[in-house]
Order: sequence, then structure tokens, then C-alpha cells
Amino acid sequence: MKKTLIASTLFFAATTLLSGCVIHVGNASAQEGEDISSVFGSVDVAEHRSVGDLSSVNGNVSIEDHAQAEDISVVNGGVEIGSHVRIDEINIVNGDLDAGSNLHVTNSIETVNGDINIEKQSTVQGSVETVNGDIQIVDSVVENNIESMNGDIILKGDTLVKGNIIYKMRDDGWLERNSTKPKLTIDADVSIGGSIILERPVNMDIANPALQEKVIVSYSSSK
Repeated sequence: MKKTLIASTLFFAATTLLSGCVIHVGNASAQEGEDISSVFGSVDVAEHRSVGDLSSVNGNVSIEDHAQAEDISVVNGGVEIGSHVRIDEINIVNGDLDAGSNLHVTNSIETVNGDINIEKQSTVQGSVETVNGDIQIVDSVVENNIESMNGDIILKGDTLVKGNIIYKMRDDGWLERNSTKPKLTIDADVSIGGSIILERPVNMDIANPALQEKVIVSYSSSK
């Protein structure tokens, strides 16, 4: 997992942000391309609006259909995205991402403790990464890697992953012997351009035998 989420958290701690219940971006006074930040409130971007960076410490971020934003950073809260939305990058510490169809993310999506759900006809030009959350992607394209440590990964329909699928071990190599194994589920029509790299034990349900040949186990059998 990259250090982007840690940097985002430090940013929140070191910067004075707006506070309140809900910040609505959709009225005539809201400026196109402006950055929106909140400490104790949610941020709501209306349809067809274009904004800059969105950040919240304790609140959700909601973006309605056909809207556009730059980076989204949330510490404690979820992100809900409508259909046909364009985002540069998404970073969440404690919260889920639920995205509608035709999402376009220019860079990567990262969470620490939160699920990532991406619906059909979406494209992520970077990686999709989580530590403890589940990842589910349907009929979409990920142009880089999908990475997790402890969460399930479910790939459905005609999903294409151009990079690798990686289950990572903690940096110190620690793994509790009786810890629950995450599960990797890949439907028959899913395509993987790279390899399926397992740095820790994982339960697998891979429908296509050709993809099973892409599995690389890089941990000792004693773990």
C-alpha cells in the first residue's frame, strides 16, 4: 500500500478546514473547480458540477451523476458516487467506496479499512488497493494492479485487469497462523493481463483454468 493515505491524514491534522453539517455544491454561488473541505460534515456534489479537491475528516462524500472532481480524501466516512462521474484519485482511511456505472478514475483508488465496489463500464487507469476491505468489480477495466492484504477480491463479468492481482504480506512478514484467509473469486469471462501473486495464503475460486496457471505462490507452505 502506498503512503498516500498516511499523507492525507497528516494533511487533515495540519490544516484548518471548514466544519458544519453538510456542504452542498450545486447552487449558483458555488464556483466551478473550487476545493471543498469539511471536518465534521459531509460534502455533496450535485449533478453536472465540476469541482476541485474534496476532503472530509468525519463525514461522507457524495457525488451525483455526470459530476466531476479532482482528488477525494476521506478519513472517517464513505464515498458514494453516481454514474458517469470522473475523478482524479480516491483515498479513504475508514469507509467504503460505492460507485455507479461508467466511473472514470485517472489515477488510483485506495482504502485502508473499507470496501471498494465498482459497477459496470468503469475504468481505473491506476491501481485499486485496500488493506482490510473487500474489492468487487463488475464489467470494468483496471489498467494497473489490484492489491489487497486481508480482504476478499471478487471480479465479475467481462472485467479486464491489465496488471497483476496481488495479495500482499505485511511489510514485517507477520501473519497470524489462525487468521481467516481472504477469498479471491474470478468469473469465467474475466481477463488478467499479468499474474496472480500470492504473498500470503488465500482461498481461490477461479472459473477459468487458464487463469489458474497465472497463480504465483511466494510464501512458504508453513504459513
